[in-house]
Amino acid sequence: MTGMVYSITDPDDISVEKLDIELDKAGAFRFHIKEYVHELTGEELVAEMRDQLDVRGSVRAALLRKAQKVIMAGLKKGRFRLSDEAREEFDLNVLIWFADKCLRDEHRDYLRHNA
Repeated sequence: MTGMVYSITDPDDISVEKLDIELDKAGAFRFHIKEYVHELTGEELVAEMRDQLDVRGSVRAALLRKAQKVIMAGLKKGRFRLSDEAREEFDLNVLIWFADKCLRDEHRDYLRHNA
């Protein structure tokens, strides 16, 4: 699949500093998907990015397609109107999706430092 071109390919080269992500005192940051604001820790993001580099491209593409569907459905319904289980699935898929954006170096537009 030609769509899976990553700017970052070495797991040892992953850090929030290199991604230009500013962490708060708790080690977290926020990003926007449309009008929704999501919070992650730097540790969660780095771990997911490294995990994604370990997964074969076709599996990674399938996971990303599923993540996008779950995110769109969750945004349409509203995250806080989801059941606890659906909210956990939504949060996990947002992490998968954002890690992919970071690996492609396409994440900066989602970071708004005034949040």
